[in-house]
Amino acid sequence: MTRLGFNLPSDAEKFLNHLMTRGRKESTIIRYQYDLADFFRYIAITLGEDAVCKTSSISPDIVEGYFYILESNRQYQIRTLKRIQTVLKQYISFLKTSGKMNINPMASLSLDDSIWNELQADELLKRGEEKKLIDGIQSDLGLSEKQKAARPMLAPRNLVIIHWFLYHGLRLHELSSLTIGDINQGQGYLSISENTGNPRVISLSKTDQTLLYHYLQAIPAVIRPFMEHHPLFVAFDFQRQTYRWSYELDMPKHLTEIAIQKMIREERRRVGINRSISARHFRNTFIIRSLEKGYTTEQLKEKLGLNTILTLNKYIDYVENISQK
Repeated sequence: MTRLGFNLPSDAEKFLNHLMTRGRKESTIIRYQYDLADFFRYIAITLGEDAVCKTSSISPDIVEGYFYILESNRQYQIRTLKRIQTVLKQYISFLKTSGKMNINPMASLSLDDSIWNELQADELLKRGEEKKLIDGIQSDLGLSEKQKAARPMLAPRNLVIIHWFLYHGLRLHELSSLTIGDINQGQGYLSISENTGNPRVISLSKTDQTLLYHYLQAIPAVIRPFMEHHPLFVAFDFQRQTYRWSYELDMPKHLTEIAIQKMIREERRRVGINRSISARHFRNTFIIRSLEKGYTTEQLKEKLGLNTILTLNKYIDYVENISQK
C-alpha cells in the first residue's frame, strides 16, 4: 500500500494495521504514517532504496544519524523529537514481538543526553581515571576478605571488558553479546556480527590476546566456555566464588548488560572515582583519542562499523575546538 507518496515496507504496514485493531484514533495512525515514512526515506537516502525493506538496516547508527538530522538540520524541538522516538520505539517493539528483530537499535539513544549535543569534557575518561581504574581492578584495594579471595578469578574478566571498551570503542550491547565463535585467537581477531551490532572485524593486539587468555584460564575448566554459541563473558557467583553455569541452557551463564554496568559502577567507586562512568564514556574516549591520533573520519567509520559519519560530527567539533585553545 502506498501511503503519503512513499512505499512503506510491509512490516510497517502490518504495524499500522495492528494499531488500528487496537483501537487507535485515525489521527494517531496518520501521524505514525508520516513519521515512519520520513524515517524510511532517510534510510533510502543513506543506504539505498533496497535497504528500506530490511529490518537489519535499522541500526543504532541509522537511528542516531536520523535524529541528528532532525535536530541539527530541521531544528525540531525536544517535544517533537520525543514524539518521533516514541513512534519508532513502538515500531521496533512490534518487530521484536514478531520475531523480526533481536536487538534494540534505540537503546543507545537518549534525548536527555543526545548524540547531537556538544560533547563535554566530563563525557570522557581522564588519563588519571583510566590509570586508577586499571590499577584498581588488579589490586585488593577496599575489598573484604571474601572479595579478595574472588579477585584472582574475577579481575581478569573485568580487565578485558574495560580494555576492549577503551581500546576498541565497543558498544555495551556488542561486548555483552560476544560468543566464543566470534573470537579467532589463532589469527587474532574478533568479529562483530550483524545480529550483535555494527558488523566489522577487529584486530586483537598481543595485549588483547594475553588478557583474553588469562581471563579464560581463570575460569574452571568444567565451566569454561568452549563451544561457538557459548557466551564469551560469563557471570560470576560471589556466594560460590566461581563462574556461573546455566543448567537450563547447559552452558556458562551469560554476563548481561546490566551486570556489566554494575561492574563498572562498583569498580570506579572502589578506586575513588566520584562521578558516574558508563560504557558510553569509554566509547567517547576511544573516538576522541582516535581522532587526536590522526584517524580520518572514513577510517574511524570503518573501525566502528558505522553506516554514516554523521554521528562523528560532535567528536570532530570537540577535537577542533580543543586544538584552537
